[in-house]
Amino acid sequence: MRTATSTSHPREPPPPPLPRAPPKGRPRDRVRRSRSASTPCPQPASVHVPPSSSHIRATVETYLSRYAEERDNLVELLTVLGGAEEPSSRATLPGHVTCSAVVIDRDRRVLHIGHRVTGLTLCPGGHIEAGDRTLLAATVREVCEEAGLRPGDLCLTPQFLDELIDVNVHDIDANPAKGEAAHPHFDIRFAFYLTAEQPPVLALQDEEVARAQWLPYSDVRSPTLRAKLLTAEQHGLDGRPEPVSANALIHDGAGRYLRHLRDDREGMWEPRLLALLGGKRSRDDASLDATLLRELAEEVPGLEPTGLVPFAVQEATSVDGLAVPIAVYAGHWNGNAEAVDLREGVLLTWCTVDMLDRLRLSPGLETLIRRHAAEHPAAKELPHFTGPLAEEAPPGSEPHRVSVHPHLHDDQGRITSGEIATSSSQRHTESVGVHLILRRETAGGPQVLLSRRAGQVYAAGLWHLPSGHLDGPHEDIVTALIREAREETGVVIDPADVRAAVTVHHRSPGGASRTGSFFEVRRWQGEPRIAEPDVCDAMAWASLDDLPTGMVAYCRAGLDAYTTGARLAVHFQLPGDAIAFAPAADRLRLVPDVTTRAEAHGPDAAIVEFAEQAVGRIAQWTDTSWARENSRVWRADGVQGGTWYVKVHQSKRFHGREVRGLRTWAPALGAAAPRLVAADDALRAVVITALPGRPLHSAVLTPGRERKVFNRIGALARRIHQASPPRPAPAGSGPAVAKADRHLAGARSHLLPGDEEFVRDLVRQSRDLPPLEWVETHGDFQLRNILHDPDTRTAENEAEDSGPYVAVIDLERSEPGPAVRDLVRLSDAWHGRPDLLAAFLAGYGRPLTPAEQARLVIDTALDSVSGIAYGAAHDDPELVERGRRTLARLRAAHRNSPSPTGEPG
Repeated sequence: MRTATSTSHPREPPPPPLPRAPPKGRPRDRVRRSRSASTPCPQPASVHVPPSSSHIRATVETYLSRYAEERDNLVELLTVLGGAEEPSSRATLPGHVTCSAVVIDRDRRVLHIGHRVTGLTLCPGGHIEAGDRTLLAATVREVCEEAGLRPGDLCLTPQFLDELIDVNVHDIDANPAKGEAAHPHFDIRFAFYLTAEQPPVLALQDEEVARAQWLPYSDVRSPTLRAKLLTAEQHGLDGRPEPVSANALIHDGAGRYLRHLRDDREGMWEPRLLALLGGKRSRDDASLDATLLRELAEEVPGLEPTGLVPFAVQEATSVDGLAVPIAVYAGHWNGNAEAVDLREGVLLTWCTVDMLDRLRLSPGLETLIRRHAAEHPAAKELPHFTGPLAEEAPPGSEPHRVSVHPHLHDDQGRITSGEIATSSSQRHTESVGVHLILRRETAGGPQVLLSRRAGQVYAAGLWHLPSGHLDGPHEDIVTALIREAREETGVVIDPADVRAAVTVHHRSPGGASRTGSFFEVRRWQGEPRIAEPDVCDAMAWASLDDLPTGMVAYCRAGLDAYTTGARLAVHFQLPGDAIAFAPAADRLRLVPDVTTRAEAHGPDAAIVEFAEQAVGRIAQWTDTSWARENSRVWRADGVQGGTWYVKVHQSKRFHGREVRGLRTWAPALGAAAPRLVAADDALRAVVITALPGRPLHSAVLTPGRERKVFNRIGALARRIHQASPPRPAPAGSGPAVAKADRHLAGARSHLLPGDEEFVRDLVRQSRDLPPLEWVETHGDFQLRNILHDPDTRTAENEAEDSGPYVAVIDLERSEPGPAVRDLVRLSDAWHGRPDLLAAFLAGYGRPLTPAEQARLVIDTALDSVSGIAYGAAHDDPELVERGRRTLARLRAAHRNSPSPTGEPG
C-alpha cells in the first residue's frame, strides 16, 4: 500500500498516438463459463518470490516499444532494473517499482481514491509484495485490497490487453518515522474495464483510504495517463467489455468435437483440463479472426478448419481471477487428431456429446458443446446400401436387385416368423445410383455444388448434383461416389469423409424406377472443375436455402429431403409430369424414421402424440429449454417441412397465463408474437409457431442499431398494453410488499449493508402511491424474451412501426397489471444509456408519469430481492449477482432522494 507523501513529477512526457484497437468482435450468443459471485481475491503463491527483474524489464520494454519517446524519461527505472537489487523492494533506493490500476466504467470514468495519510487522490495501487506472481497480479491484488473490488469485477481492455497503459515517475517525500529518505516511485499502470453495467458498491480499506470518486478522462489527475486515455478514447476505449481471446469449437459435422488437453505447468491457465484450441489477442492482431488463425497456426500447424463463424462469447476467469470474455468460433474439420502436429498441450482428441459428463472439461465447455449440438444436429448416417443417379440409366449401367425386409411384430412386440409370399414370380430389379452433396459453409449460409447437364444425356440443360451409377456388383456405393466425384468434378474424397444423407426411391414420368443414395461431403482435396465437358457445360455453388430454377425434379427432391433431416423419401412422378422441378407437381413424400420417436432428451410419448395430432409427423425434436429447473421446451421440425415449438409448463398457473395471452393480446401483434396452434390443459402443453431471430440478450449491436431496436421494443410494449382498454386497478393490488419480509429473509446473507433498510423504506413509501390502471402485460419483458432478426421485415414493420424486426416470446407470466410491470427487468438494459431509454419512450409514445416512475423503482427493488432469494435457494450465483447489481444501481440513483421518484424529500 502507498504510505508516503506523493507529488507530481515534472518529467512526465507527452504521449504519442495510440495504435488503433483491433475491431470489435461480433459473436452471436453469450455463455457464462466459470465466474462465481464469490470469486476471491487471488492469494499469494506458496513460494513467496516477487516478480523477477527480467519479468519487470520485459514488461517495461514492451511498453517502450509502443512509447519509444519515453525511454529517456525512464533512464532511472532502467538503471534500477539493470542493477543487482530487487527492483520492487521498498528497501531498493534511489527508487523502486510500484503498480496502479486504471479502472474504467461504462461512463468513461476512472476510479480514484483519497489516501488518509497524504490527502492525495490517486488511482488505487501500491507496493509489490512477495507472492505476487506477476506485475498484473500485484495490481489486481492492490485494487482489491484498497477499493474492495473482486478480481471478477474487472477485465482487460482490448486496446491495452495485459500491457501497460502508462509508466509514471513521481517523487515520494521522506518519512523519518520509517527511516525512509525521499525517493521516486516508478509506478506502472494497467488498464481495466468494469464487467458490470453499474459500478459495484466499494468497500474501501478504512485505515488507508478516506474516499473514492469516479473522474472523467479529462479530469484524471496524472497528465501522462490523462493524455493516453483521451487518445485511446478515439480508438474505442469506451468502458464496454469485449472479447480479448478467441477459441475454436471444432466439430466434424457428425457429432464429434475436438478437445485439447492443456499442460500442467506453473501459471498455466486451466491446467490438466480438456479445453478449446485458441488463445488471447495480441497487439498485432487486426481482429479476433486474426487472433484465432494465429493461435491455431502456433498450436496445431496444418489444422485448418473451414467455415469458422462467431458462435458465442464465454466469460471465463484468468489465473489472476480477472473476467475474460472469449469469442468462440465454430468451424468444421474432419481429420485424424492423433496425426496433428501438436505444438502446445498434451493431447488432441475427439469426443462426443454423450462422453461429456465423464470428462474433466474447462468450466462451461459442456454447456457450450451441448448448445452447439442442439442447434447444429449431427449429420444422420445411414448404412451403406443405396445410391442415386440421373433419370435413365446410361448405357453400360447394370440394374441391381433392391430388397425390402419388413420387420413384423404382433401387439405384444414379438417378431413374427414364417414365409412371406411375394406378389410376383419374377423379382424386380432397378438401377442404383449415387449423388454427391458437396457442401461448404459461407457467411450467407450453406452451399452445394451443382452441375448443368449437357449433350446427349437425360435432362440436358437442367441443374443436377454430380452423380453416377454403380459399374457392377464389384463396386460398393461409397467407392462409386468417390469415383464419380473424381471423374466429373476432379475433386479427391477420402472415404472417411463420406456421410450418408438420404435415400430416395424415384419413379420417372416414363415409369422407370430407381433407388438413389445422396451422400454429404464437407471435406475434399482440389478445386471443383468441369472434368467431363461432353456431359456438363456449367458448374456453380448454389445456396441450399435458394436453389435455382431449372433443376431435375429427382435431384431437387433429394436435396429437399436432405434439408429436413429425413433419411428415406419416395418421389414417384406421374405420367405427364415434367422432368424439371415444378412446385405445383412436387411428388416428394418423406418416410418417417423410427429414430424420430421421442428419446431421452425429447418429450414423452403423450407430448409427442399431442404435437403430432396438431401439426403432423415430427421429423426431429431439439431440446431448447432454458438452463434452469423445470424448463421444458423443444423445437419440432415436421416431416413435411415446417417448424414449431412445443412447451410444457411447470404449473397450471403458468399454462393458463400463457394460453390466455396467446388467445387475447398476442394476435394483435401479428408476426411479432407466436401463434397458438394447440393447447392441452391436462398435459399443460402448447404448440406454437416459430418466429425468426435470436434473443436480444445475446446480440451485439452498434449504438445506432441499438437505438432503433429499442424504439421498436417501445412500440411493441405499446401494442401489448393497448391490446385491450385499460381498467381500474383492483383493491389491494399495489406493489407486492406482502412478500417482502419472506424474500428479504431469504436474501439477507447476500445483501450489502444498507440494502435491507433501503428496501423497507421503499415498502413504507409504497403505501402512499396512487393506484395505477391495469392493462395487458407480458410479465417477463426482458431482452432474453425479445427476438431480433436484422433480415426480417413484416407488413407491420412496413406500415405502422417501421424499423428492425422484434418479437416477443415466453408468455407464461402474462396477466393484467400496471404497464410499468413490463419495465422492471427491461430497465437494466438502458442503465447508463439514456439514449436507449429515450428511444424506447419514443416508440412507446409517451413518457412515464411520476407515479409510474415511483412504482417502477419499488417494483424493481422488490424483484431484485426476490431474485437474490431465489438464486440463493437454487444455487444460481448469476441471479444473486444480478439482483445485487440492480439494488446497488437503485441505491446509487436515489441516495440523495428519499422519494422513489427521485424528487428531494
